[in-house]
Amino acid sequence: MKILVVEDDDKLRRLLELEFKHENCTVKTCEYGEDAIIEYQEFKPDVVVLDIMLPDIDGTEVAKKIRKLDSSAGIIMLTALSEKKNKLEGFESGADDYVVKPFDFEELFARVKAIARRKNITLNDEIKIKDLIINISKREVIFKSKPINLSKTEFDLLAYLVKNAGRVVSKEEILDAVWGISYEGSENTVEVYINYLRKKLSSDIIKTVRGIGYTIS
Repeated sequence: MKILVVEDDDKLRRLLELEFKHENCTVKTCEYGEDAIIEYQEFKPDVVVLDIMLPDIDGTEVAKKIRKLDSSAGIIMLTALSEKKNKLEGFESGADDYVVKPFDFEELFARVKAIARRKNITLNDEIKIKDLIINISKREVIFKSKPINLSKTEFDLLAYLVKNAGRVVSKEEILDAVWGISYEGSENTVEVYINYLRKKLSSDIIKTVRGIGYTIS
């Protein structure tokens, strides 16, 4: 996994670099936001760990620019700001998750892995399974030669199932990959959205494996 750390605190930046390398990640670091945008284009990381308070431009602006470069970019905002409005600004800028300092590295790494898993569903452009065609980059779904209109969450869920076609995925895995590790809702959310997809596609396209999870094949 490739991680780009953007942090102006020298000690924290070095600590994160060492911790991620200890987890067998390939790591690049930046102190400035403008450098991070250039590094992103060259390094193409799986996840960006991005501080909001940077010396040159605000981290939220960095997130917006990275998101314009790559709509599938995985971004975690890292900041000492904990007010709700600051979190909302972070998410509105395109961040996938938000971690407040001080933090536990194990929790941060778990969130990084969850975002990387979610990002990986976008690696293949078009996937075909029987009567279903899903184009990841265009976010288009064709079923039995007809276009299907899905919400963002419905599409992300279907894409994750398709990416894992032939494998049974648990509700917990789905929640982490589609809703994010910080999501506080129940596993019933997965059931609700599975039913949405079945109604829009077919009742038997997604199979339930009782006590384990769901699969599509």
